[in-house]
Amino acid sequence: KVEPAVVNISTTQIVERRRVPQRRGAPQQQDPFQDFFDRFFDGQGAGPQQQPERSLGSGVIVDKKGFILTNNHVVDRASKIQVKLNGERTNYTAKVIGTDEETDLAIIKIDVDHDLPTAKLGNSDGVKVGDWVLAFGSPFGLDATVTAGIVSAKDRANVGLQFQRFIQTDAAINPGNSGGPLVNMAGE
Repeated sequence: KVEPAVVNISTTQIVERRRVPQRRGAPQQQDPFQDFFDRFFDGQGAGPQQQPERSLGSGVIVDKKGFILTNNHVVDRASKIQVKLNGERTNYTAKVIGTDEETDLAIIKIDVDHDLPTAKLGNSDGVKVGDWVLAFGSPFGLDATVTAGIVSAKDRANVGLQFQRFIQTDAAINPGNSGGPLVNMAGE
């Protein structure tokens, strides 16, 4: 029930990176640190340079008109957000509708000319430690994948600078899974 509503999100943001000048030595000398500078700083001159940086994440469609729930950190500072629906090749451009840094949630929207499959939102008050859960996502740019686990803890506090309480799970979360849904065995 959930898989058709899971989407792949790819973002592009422009980041400013500081470059260090290339170290130059006499041509006949081998500098053991030059390789380090070349690898990590591309051997370019000092000063900031703007470069596009791409990221992958996941999301879940919560409204048939194209509203998608994801993590704020997936879309934060993105200059371009592309969404690929499960089983499709088309990339849709999305816009951020709202974000909440404190809970790390965001709503984005794509414009489509047809109704989309949605996931049913559940009530986390009924979750118990030990309940089986599934984590859906699109890691590594793949279509929806699933990992299984249990609820390890409820009402987990003091997670970074967050003031909210969270559900902790031992379901594997792979790179690119961020923003995908964690669901109970009823698919909520």
